[in-house]
Amino acid sequence: MQLKPGKGLGELTFGMLPTTVIAKLGEPDRIFVSDDEEDEFIYQYNSLRMMLTFYKHDNDRMGYIRTSNPAVTYNGALLIDEPVKVVLEGPMKAVKNWQVEKYDFFDTYLNEKSWIVLNVEYERISDVEIGVPLDENDVYVWL
Repeated sequence: MQLKPGKGLGELTFGMLPTTVIAKLGEPDRIFVSDDEEDEFIYQYNSLRMMLTFYKHDNDRMGYIRTSNPAVTYNGALLIDEPVKVVLEGPMKAVKNWQVEKYDFFDTYLNEKSWIVLNVEYERISDVEIGVPLDENDVYVWL
Protein backbone atom coordinates (compact mmCIF):
# COMPACT_ATOMS: atom_id res chain seq x y z
CA MET A 1 0.00 0.00 0.00
CA GLN A 2 1.59 3.18 -1.19
CA LEU A 3 1.35 6.28 1.02
CA LYS A 4 0.21 9.21 -1.14
CA PRO A 5 0.38 12.45 0.85
CA GLY A 6 -2.53 14.73 0.08
CA LYS A 7 -4.32 11.90 -1.74
CA GLY A 8 -4.63 8.81 0.45
CA LEU A 9 -3.23 5.32 0.85
CA GLY A 10 -3.23 2.63 -1.81
CA GLU A 11 -6.62 2.62 -3.50
CA LEU A 12 -8.17 4.75 -0.73
CA THR A 13 -8.45 8.44 -1.55
CA PHE A 14 -9.51 11.34 0.62
CA GLY A 15 -13.10 12.35 0.06
CA MET A 16 -14.39 8.78 -0.38
CA LEU A 17 -17.80 8.05 1.10
CA PRO A 18 -18.36 5.15 3.50
CA THR A 19 -20.24 3.16 0.84
CA THR A 20 -17.27 3.39 -1.56
CA VAL A 21 -14.85 2.31 1.16
CA ILE A 22 -17.05 -0.67 2.05
CA ALA A 23 -17.26 -1.63 -1.64
CA LYS A 24 -13.43 -1.68 -1.76
CA LEU A 25 -12.56 -3.12 1.66
CA GLY A 26 -15.72 -4.82 2.89
CA GLU A 27 -17.49 -4.16 6.16
CA PRO A 28 -15.28 -2.72 8.92
CA ASP A 29 -14.65 -4.76 12.06
CA ARG A 30 -15.75 -1.84 14.18
CA ILE A 31 -17.49 1.52 13.68
CA PHE A 32 -17.33 4.10 16.42
CA VAL A 33 -17.57 7.83 17.10
CA SER A 34 -14.33 9.60 17.97
CA ASP A 35 -13.76 10.30 21.66
CA ASP A 36 -12.27 13.68 20.74
CA GLU A 37 -14.68 14.80 18.02
CA GLU A 38 -18.34 13.75 18.08
CA ASP A 39 -18.56 14.95 14.46
CA GLU A 40 -16.20 12.17 13.32
CA PHE A 41 -16.80 8.46 12.96
CA ILE A 42 -14.16 5.82 12.43
CA TYR A 43 -14.05 2.54 10.53
CA GLN A 44 -11.59 0.06 11.98
CA TYR A 45 -10.17 -2.75 9.82
CA ASN A 46 -8.29 -5.18 12.05
CA SER A 47 -6.69 -7.36 9.37
CA LEU A 48 -5.41 -4.23 7.57
CA ARG A 49 -4.35 -2.60 10.86
CA MET A 50 -6.06 0.56 9.67
CA MET A 51 -8.53 3.16 10.92
CA LEU A 52 -10.35 5.53 8.58
CA THR A 53 -11.94 8.72 9.88
CA PHE A 54 -15.00 10.24 8.21
CA TYR A 55 -16.21 13.79 8.80
CA LYS A 56 -19.97 14.19 9.35
CA HIS A 57 -19.67 17.96 8.83
CA ASP A 58 -18.22 17.35 5.35
CA ASN A 59 -20.88 15.00 3.96
CA ASP A 60 -19.34 11.91 5.59
CA ARG A 61 -16.18 12.12 3.48
CA MET A 62 -13.08 10.23 4.56
CA GLY A 63 -10.39 12.66 5.65
CA TYR A 64 -7.90 10.79 7.82
CA ILE A 65 -6.09 7.44 7.79
CA ARG A 66 -4.09 5.81 10.56
CA THR A 67 -2.28 2.55 9.92
CA SER A 68 0.37 0.23 11.29
CA ASN A 69 0.11 -2.12 8.30
CA PRO A 70 3.61 -3.47 7.59
CA ALA A 71 2.96 -3.27 3.82
CA VAL A 72 2.78 0.56 3.81
CA THR A 73 5.40 2.09 1.52
CA TYR A 74 6.60 5.53 0.51
CA ASN A 75 8.73 5.96 -2.62
CA GLY A 76 9.00 2.19 -2.76
CA ALA A 77 10.38 1.79 0.77
CA LEU A 78 8.64 0.14 3.71
CA LEU A 79 7.81 2.44 6.63
CA ILE A 80 6.47 0.43 9.56
CA ASP A 81 9.14 -0.79 11.99
CA GLU A 82 11.85 1.04 10.04
CA PRO A 83 14.27 3.39 11.84
CA VAL A 84 12.83 6.90 11.60
CA LYS A 85 16.22 8.44 10.79
CA VAL A 86 16.71 6.05 7.88
CA VAL A 87 13.26 6.89 6.49
CA LEU A 88 13.70 10.66 6.91
CA GLU A 89 17.13 10.57 5.26
CA GLY A 90 16.06 8.11 2.56
CA PRO A 91 12.60 7.78 1.03
CA MET A 92 11.21 10.89 2.77
CA LYS A 93 14.25 13.14 2.36
CA ALA A 94 12.28 15.50 0.08
CA VAL A 95 9.73 16.10 2.86
CA LYS A 96 11.07 19.03 4.91
CA ASN A 97 10.15 20.84 8.12
CA TRP A 98 9.26 18.03 10.49
CA GLN A 99 7.91 19.12 13.87
CA VAL A 100 9.05 16.64 16.52
CA GLU A 101 7.16 16.16 19.77
CA LYS A 102 8.66 13.94 22.44
CA TYR A 103 6.46 12.17 24.95
CA ASP A 104 7.30 9.67 27.69
CA PHE A 105 6.78 6.56 25.59
CA PHE A 106 6.81 7.72 21.96
CA ASP A 107 7.70 10.58 19.63
CA THR A 108 5.71 12.12 16.79
CA TYR A 109 7.09 13.60 13.60
CA LEU A 110 4.59 15.91 11.90
CA ASN A 111 4.87 17.48 8.48
CA GLU A 112 1.92 19.85 8.49
CA LYS A 113 2.19 20.82 4.81
CA SER A 114 1.70 17.21 3.66
CA TRP A 115 -0.28 16.32 6.79
CA ILE A 116 1.80 13.25 7.61
CA VAL A 117 2.44 12.03 11.15
CA LEU A 118 5.01 9.37 11.90
CA ASN A 119 4.50 7.85 15.34
CA VAL A 120 7.79 6.49 16.64
CA GLU A 121 8.64 4.08 19.44
CA TYR A 122 12.19 2.96 20.19
CA GLU A 123 13.35 5.11 17.23
CA ARG A 124 11.24 2.99 14.84
CA ILE A 125 8.06 3.99 13.05
CA SER A 126 5.14 2.23 14.76
CA ASP A 127 2.33 3.74 12.70
CA VAL A 128 1.58 6.45 10.17
CA GLU A 129 -1.24 8.97 10.01
CA ILE A 130 -2.16 11.01 6.96
CA GLY A 131 -4.92 13.51 6.51
CA VAL A 132 -6.58 15.53 3.82
CA PRO A 133 -4.53 18.71 3.46
CA LEU A 134 -5.74 22.16 4.43
CA ASP A 135 -5.39 25.35 2.40
CA GLU A 136 -4.15 28.68 3.80
CA ASN A 137 -7.64 29.32 5.24
CA ASP A 138 -7.76 25.94 7.02
CA VAL A 139 -10.30 24.58 4.54
CA TYR A 140 -9.97 20.96 3.42
CA VAL A 141 -8.52 20.47 -0.06
CA TRP A 142 -10.55 17.54 -1.37
CA LEU A 143 -9.55 15.70 -4.52
